[in-house]
Amino acid sequence: MKATSIILAGSLLLGAISCSHGKDNPETQAGAAQISVMSFNVRSATITSDTGDRNWDKRKYAVQSMVKEIKPDVIGMQECTSKQRTDLIGLLDGYELFEVPGTGGSKGGNTVIMYNTAVLEVLQCKSFFLSATPDKASVNGWNEETQYRTTIWAQFRHRESGREFFVADTHMPLGSEERDNTARINSAKLNISRMKAAAGEQAVIFIIGDMNCARENNVTGKSLDPYYEWLSNAREKALKTDSSISYNGYGDSSGSRIDYVFYRNTIVSEFRTVNGSGYGVKYISDHYPIICYATIL
Repeated sequence: MKATSIILAGSLLLGAISCSHGKDNPETQAGAAQISVMSFNVRSATITSDTGDRNWDKRKYAVQSMVKEIKPDVIGMQECTSKQRTDLIGLLDGYELFEVPGTGGSKGGNTVIMYNTAVLEVLQCKSFFLSATPDKASVNGWNEETQYRTTIWAQFRHRESGREFFVADTHMPLGSEERDNTARINSAKLNISRMKAAAGEQAVIFIIGDMNCARENNVTGKSLDPYYEWLSNAREKALKTDSSISYNGYGDSSGSRIDYVFYRNTIVSEFRTVNGSGYGVKYISDHYPIICYATIL
């Protein structure tokens, strides 16, 4: 497995990053594609207070066990630092990783996409910063955060069926003040405008990630309005679902549902919070992974 650092491309309409393209388009095969898309905030390895079972060098093997058990086709990760990227490349056979160049350190912007190369091929991959100048490395400027926030997206082809779809992985700004809501709303609008430009209205699209707000929260929930105007929430719309928290705070908080899989133009049969503890540590992160299973016709 390899990591691919996609290159900043200036003022491209569709995003700031380019990556290697897939093969020439084969004839689309008949039949639907069954795919699984996971969002997972892995918790940064740079947090020095994480000791014992919370330390990344303990948790990384639990993450490996989880991925090997669940076998997601696509994983959008947040807070994935350079060390974690290197570790995961070594631990997860059969997966390739795409990253935003120039990120991976304490400055942030640590969204990455991993995918199962036996199931999918990548046709294009790009990224941008959640800011008023998205095609260059920049903080958002809408609130007082000083770290990068990024979105990375890829267009995939399902090898067996030939069906194509897009996945955008994002990590929205933090905070509960009105300026923080503004930052998240602007970030959501940017995510949607970029995916509309890249994929259009008819494509199968997933926008996933840590949105740093809960829909049921009267203060921060409105930050998600732009997504609800164009997409559906897998947690709410899947034929089989749950209402479990996604942010667990290592058990030190009441928890909340701030991680999301939004989608359009597909059928989602199941949404699941991966909150079991059978991976060798009590918590594999301060967030539980979430996953949806979809059928692309």
